[in-house]
Amino acid sequence: MPKTAVSVLDIGSKSISVLIGCKGVNDTYIIRGYAEREYAGYFEGEFLEEEKLKDVFSKTINDAQSSAGASIDKLFVGVPAGFSYCKTKTLTQTFGQKAKVNNQDLYEIYQRADNFENMSDYVLISCTPISFVLDDGRKTLKPVGQRTTKLTATLSLIYAEKTFIEKINNLLKEIGITTVEYLSAPLCEAIYLIPQERREEMAVVVDCGYIETSVAVVKGQGLVSLKSFSVGGGHISADLMECLHITFDEAEQLRKQLVLSVVPSENDDYEISRNGTLIPVSMKQANEITCDRIEMIAMLIKKCLQKDFETIPPMPYYLTGGGISYIKGGKEILSNLMGVNLTVLCPNDVHMAKPHYSSLLGILDKAVCQEIKNKGFWTNIIEKIIKK
Repeated sequence: MPKTAVSVLDIGSKSISVLIGCKGVNDTYIIRGYAEREYAGYFEGEFLEEEKLKDVFSKTINDAQSSAGASIDKLFVGVPAGFSYCKTKTLTQTFGQKAKVNNQDLYEIYQRADNFENMSDYVLISCTPISFVLDDGRKTLKPVGQRTTKLTATLSLIYAEKTFIEKINNLLKEIGITTVEYLSAPLCEAIYLIPQERREEMAVVVDCGYIETSVAVVKGQGLVSLKSFSVGGGHISADLMECLHITFDEAEQLRKQLVLSVVPSENDDYEISRNGTLIPVSMKQANEITCDRIEMIAMLIKKCLQKDFETIPPMPYYLTGGGISYIKGGKEILSNLMGVNLTVLCPNDVHMAKPHYSSLLGILDKAVCQEIKNKGFWTNIIEKIIKK
């Protein structure tokens, strides 16, 4: 296996995924091994059926190793939004007179940003620039070599809950993996999915999964805001089950058939299979139940943004994840309820070009960049700060 191949683990709210891959040509990836297993997930920052977590991790990792024909020595683990905390800091470096900004100047700014005051329950996993501003007001993400008397940096710091890190470390150690590096899954996803030129101004990435939905505001190389709530596509199935008096498996069948882009008549039906027999289900009723849940999700997304913005500025909105993206007309309903134009994002990899792979491929993209031999300046100084 090429030395640049890396192994990543994505902790979704429905399944655990492990991917072993390396960089191909034209920004594609060569997938050496892949495995995915469903599990109970997590809810409001707590794993459900935690006693089964080790078994799921172990089997998924072993399946990926068998698929790749190689063992995993180091694992990059994506930290979900539900176990994360994000904040921004603005710091200024003055030079007294016009001077060229150099790498040491930036390193000193990053060291000052590493302030763990009141953060004893968290571990810093990411420190990235949102923007740099020179003394003449010009903004840049590449200040090195620029002449200025003052450099103002706005940085994004993302922390993971210490209990989460300790839990995953102990679990992986029991499996036999002791070299683990943690990445922010929402940050990786946003940087991977949205080109840099579109990140010069703020953009919102909504990842609606099975149980959790994250709302990340990205700018530059960092997140301005990161919030989440424990509602997703699985709740649509639960609503259909309860309101239509069907089993959860039948509700999952029904959710995959939903078409919200049409106005059904009283006589229009979906069909679900029950013991080999097709059972009709009112299309109108099923659509109304689904739209009610999407309305709740829209309201919660707005609340997430209102926590960090007194007035939410106009910016592009993107939707990914498997919770709503696959429901025909779901994106349009969510867009209308939020009063914005949502664009569905998914990886550009030909084999994994589906929204529910966005987080996994984002983690892989970041991990590959960090494992390239000639690491960039940002990676090196951030690693020094985080590992102090």
